Amino acid sequence: MTTSTHNFKLNKLMSYLILGGAFSSAIAYAAPQQETNSDDQLEVIEVKGYRGSINAALMSKREAVGTRETIIAEDIGKFPDLNVADSLARVPGISIEEDAGEGRQITVRGLGARYVKTTINGMESASAGAATDGAGGSNTSRAFDYNVFASELFTQIDINKTAAAELEDGGIAGNVNLQTARPFQYDGFKGAYSVNGRYNEISEDLAPRASFMVSQNWDNTFGALFSVAYSGGTVQSEGPTTVRWTVNNPKYSADGLPVNQPGGTNYLTASPKTILMENGNYTDDNLDGLYLPRIPRYSVFSKDQKRLGATAAFQYAPTDNLSFNLDVLHADLDTTMEEYQYSVLLRDQKNIVPENIYTDENNTIVAGSFSNAVIRSEAREDKSESQFDQITLTGDWFINDELTLTFLAGKGKSTLDIPYTRTFALDSEGSTVAYSYDANIDPLSLINNTGGVAIGNGSITSNMPSFAFAAGQSPGGTYSKEQIQQQMMDANNYSMGLTRNRAQTIDSENSSFKVDLAYQFSSEMTLKFGVGKRSFITEQHDFRNAWKTLDKETNKTSGKSAETQVVDLDPALTNGSLFATDLDQLGVAFGNNVDVPGSSTLGTNTWLTPDYNAAMSAFGNASFFEAKEEYKRAYYIKEEVTSAYLQLDFINEIFARELRGNIGVRYIDNKNTSKIVNLDHIYKDGYTAGFGDGANYDNGYGWRTTVSKGDDFLPSLNLAYDLTEDLIARFSYSHAITRPKLSDLSSAISVNVPDAEDPSAEIKMGAGPTLEPYKSKQYDVGLEWYFDEESLLGASFFFKDISGLTKESSDQVLTQAQLDELGIDIGEQDPSTITWQVTQLTNTPPENMWGAEFIYQQPFSFLPEPFDNLGLQANYTYIDYTRDIEDPFYGTQLNLVEEETSKNTYNLTLYYEVDKWSARFSYNYRGEYNKQYLSEYADESTFVRGYDAKAKLNFSSRYNISENLSINFEAVNLTDASQDQWNDIYTKRPYENLSTGRQFIFGLRGSF
Repeated sequence: MTTSTHNFKLNKLMSYLILGGAFSSAIAYAAPQQETNSDDQLEVIEVKGYRGSINAALMSKREAVGTRETIIAEDIGKFPDLNVADSLARVPGISIEEDAGEGRQITVRGLGARYVKTTINGMESASAGAATDGAGGSNTSRAFDYNVFASELFTQIDINKTAAAELEDGGIAGNVNLQTARPFQYDGFKGAYSVNGRYNEISEDLAPRASFMVSQNWDNTFGALFSVAYSGGTVQSEGPTTVRWTVNNPKYSADGLPVNQPGGTNYLTASPKTILMENGNYTDDNLDGLYLPRIPRYSVFSKDQKRLGATAAFQYAPTDNLSFNLDVLHADLDTTMEEYQYSVLLRDQKNIVPENIYTDENNTIVAGSFSNAVIRSEAREDKSESQFDQITLTGDWFINDELTLTFLAGKGKSTLDIPYTRTFALDSEGSTVAYSYDANIDPLSLINNTGGVAIGNGSITSNMPSFAFAAGQSPGGTYSKEQIQQQMMDANNYSMGLTRNRAQTIDSENSSFKVDLAYQFSSEMTLKFGVGKRSFITEQHDFRNAWKTLDKETNKTSGKSAETQVVDLDPALTNGSLFATDLDQLGVAFGNNVDVPGSSTLGTNTWLTPDYNAAMSAFGNASFFEAKEEYKRAYYIKEEVTSAYLQLDFINEIFARELRGNIGVRYIDNKNTSKIVNLDHIYKDGYTAGFGDGANYDNGYGWRTTVSKGDDFLPSLNLAYDLTEDLIARFSYSHAITRPKLSDLSSAISVNVPDAEDPSAEIKMGAGPTLEPYKSKQYDVGLEWYFDEESLLGASFFFKDISGLTKESSDQVLTQAQLDELGIDIGEQDPSTITWQVTQLTNTPPENMWGAEFIYQQPFSFLPEPFDNLGLQANYTYIDYTRDIEDPFYGTQLNLVEEETSKNTYNLTLYYEVDKWSARFSYNYRGEYNKQYLSEYADESTFVRGYDAKAKLNFSSRYNISENLSINFEAVNLTDASQDQWNDIYTKRPYENLSTGRQFIFGLRGSF
């Protein structure tokens, strides 16, 4: 075996895996022409087994000039990965956002998903999906939803953490390229298949998961490859949620000061929607400043998914110097979500009476009973379908020994169609209810001992509360557990209180064309030049039955929101007995994976819920159930980017050691077009088009268009120097940008018009296309020691100076003409008497961040048998990224960790591999992080929402029956880690604590 640092030769499969992609394919074809060493001097690296795949990835990292990580097919296809995001979770510096137990989006080096640029087969791509409300709902940002794609569709993923002029702009955090399989990766005919079953322990559902690939290569002249992957099944999440916490502030004054200032009375910056009434010893004095959960409840999310993916690839090389690649990708994620919530509505109520409450040292009502409350039991069904299609044509032409031309032309489309999100709720008004987060306080005892006694002392001992619900009962009664459960299950204590219907569409299209030239002056110097043009278009429409009855003659609205108009029907038509069922009858279990306190009166057998089908039959055709488009939410955005770059790649000998590098600059010219519905054409209800001049348009409205232009120069420098044969030092410097989320580029507005129930006057204005991108100056320094075969000990330190975005608010009095222009209906109110809180995004000065990555990888071949077949991969990332944020409620400056940034993350993989079998344990840890600053809840005192730390342990094993057939067993989330969210940066109160349980996958893999 040779000892030269770079003296090795990759076999054909390895070459295409490492060098695959639109830009690098030219190098892959050039390599045979430039090879000067004889075969007996070269080491051939075969990609075989998991150990082979990580070794191939290690070689790719070693040869890179910048900081790059690579995952090879053996790694992707043979780890317990439910989708591509899960595959990326093991990469140093990468963390994932989860939904329903699997990865959805990724963060790179502490920067959120919006900072990550994702390409597929070298082309910029967009993918939008839907999720639960607590997990972010529909994706209206630039963040790429990886869960749309099965991991089996891709043979290689490259993650460039440092920028280069030849890489597309847009990823301050990094650039991720997903590469689908191509036929020239295989000799002759090749087929592969995988057939598995997946079992979820909470839903107790066994579901299929299968993939199939067939490829034919005709002597590297023409090749065709087809693959398909399918998975289905139901994943259930369960646990308690609160939908944030709110502060009781009866002493709020519109002209008052924050409570942290002398004479201050306000915990809020807007008039409170929730106020507890005085009762005996419970007075405004001792109730003021106490925090209570808005909607404490138990929740069940049953998510049925069908994921289908397919690829087709064709390669044609008519000569040794010319080749073409045609890649086609289709992905479809079809989801039906059934949700059940049993709760008490404490939010937005001003007549709830505290009967018996306990608080902790942080003014949190950790346990309490309340009368005159509303119990709400919801049944909800969401339907969504995400589709992704992309076709790319790439070509490589070696014009002569010095000049190479590559090109890419592609078109993609991503759609998110949510045909309905329907919610039916049975309400039991005038009820007495109790909850307890303190295991030492029985909620039933709180109901049985009411009357405004002194405030007791307690503490939050668990995120899983206990409940007692006396449905439809006044305070003062004494109940056994069985009696109160009978009341909970008596359908006559309920009536239909909500019939909500919503829908949404997000349609996106993108196209790219680029040409790159590379001129090799010598074996030590190559000049690269490229030009490109790409466009991205997205359009959103939102439909709701939140409209009010409109009088077109007066252009005024009246009455209740349509979704609550059901309460005005004859009580005989809305009685709960017509629509009630329970979880047990529906075959839905609660408590399979969470420990329901024994003191709780709520469980599977006592969970009365609306019968979704019965409610749809009764109200599905009602006029108030119609979901009309809410025009203020609609937007159309088009981005057009023209780019050019110049880059010099070089190799030099300095002090008898090799220095590799590139230096270049990328120029981008950007044009943004934002359209919002002309609200002058919409009636004041916001849901009816054709007003005034709008009647002259086909759709009853026209668009208001705003255009902005801008350009940027993005320089970059990357160096890799061989200090010794085994020690490589790296340095990178670059400028990078990331454009704001799509919804922020919209000029659309959100308005809360003051009324008797809610006196707050708020206008949230879209920033529009003039909003500048995030900008970063960034440095990266690394040292990598390849101290043994297949081994690495590395450290990287990085620094970024990132300009950001923030929300700025101001108080304004608007004229009637200004209100009309914004499409705001204030009824008969005098506009001069309303002071609006107007909020809009603006650019902010740069903030500094720095971090460090450490990597260790080694097979333990030095150990005695049988331990010599063990190996370890380990990495750790530390991030220091904080921002100065003003607390909107107290006006104080806080230094907070940036959104979506975990200070600490690490991954450990211990593997064992012999010819016949292999096994791996993979442990992933992500520290706690702030998900959103959430300063908009002015009437709640809710500031910052975040996630607790989470650690997952996965297991994967395989036994080779023969050379072409193996059986596999995999286990996901062996530690049964839950997804725990908290609320309030000062006192981290429980927000959402959902468990998805363990999942087990078993089946066969084969090839032919």
